[in-house]
Amino acid sequence: MKNVNPARTLQILRCLEDTAGVSVPLTITMATMMLHLGNLPQYTELMERHAEMLLVYGFIEEPRLLLHDGGGGKKEQVCTTALARQLANSQPGLLVAAMVALHENSKVQLEQADFIFKELSCDNSLQVDFWEAMLMASSQDAVIQELLFRLASVYIDRLTNTISNTTSKQKSLKTQMSSSQHQEALHKLQALLCGPSLSVGTVVPLLERLSEETTWGFSLHLLCATRREQYDWSIEKLLDRCPQAIIAYANHHLQDKHMALWWTKLLPELCVRTRAAADGSILLSVLNETLVVVAMETSPLEFLELVPDDGTASYFLPYLLTCSQRNVMA
Repeated sequence: MKNVNPARTLQILRCLEDTAGVSVPLTITMATMMLHLGNLPQYTELMERHAEMLLVYGFIEEPRLLLHDGGGGKKEQVCTTALARQLANSQPGLLVAAMVALHENSKVQLEQADFIFKELSCDNSLQVDFWEAMLMASSQDAVIQELLFRLASVYIDRLTNTISNTTSKQKSLKTQMSSSQHQEALHKLQALLCGPSLSVGTVVPLLERLSEETTWGFSLHLLCATRREQYDWSIEKLLDRCPQAIIAYANHHLQDKHMALWWTKLLPELCVRTRAAADGSILLSVLNETLVVVAMETSPLEFLELVPDDGTASYFLPYLLTCSQRNVMA
């Protein structure tokens, strides 16, 4: 459509519509001609004829409305149309949905789509939106793993490049926006690390850029270690940094085949730390909660073997009694 006469083409398309009836690709083509003529009100009116999902189907039927040479081979060069550039500015969500649909229908390759979004956006926001949408839509494992790695890289970049200043009472607008972007990137990266699809080992080198000194940085390293089943490290780090969170962590992660870690790792470590702590109120509370779990999951003999021989056995007797009663009833 680069070398056509927009006004003449529009006349022909209107005649075609009068004889053949309304179709989505035809409407989009007419809107494109209006765009070439600089008639934005008429362009908008035509684009609003159909719901966005129908417009997406129209782009699937005719990819060349968005891309020059779209739908070709993997290495074929593609360029954006005037309509694609307009959508990037006015309806970016529609453009992203259309590109996802084109990819899923084998009309465009991932590398071609990446090139298009780089061409359309001065930053990578549209491209990241496309990756996130692709992650939801794609069923190809190789594509999913590639997208997960790319998104993890982007979120880590955003975390290292944004300012999270929550101590100042009066924040500038820029600082507030930066803080919001930081929180969004953090939540998205946490979601990736918690999800079942990500191969965590691939992002470990990326996470090394994030310090454990901050609470959010520590949480990311903890999630990563947990996904890699490094429970010993995770328990020790949590007891060092945030002992009040250890029970919630253990309840979530130390179940089923990992249940033995409650008494082989967590309970002995808590006993040692509680005795050594100057103010062990938090650790003592955690110890009590851990003993409740251990008493429910072990036999009396196993429980006795866990009791430390340092003269504090009387402290453990109520839990041993509970363990024995449960065992008798069973």
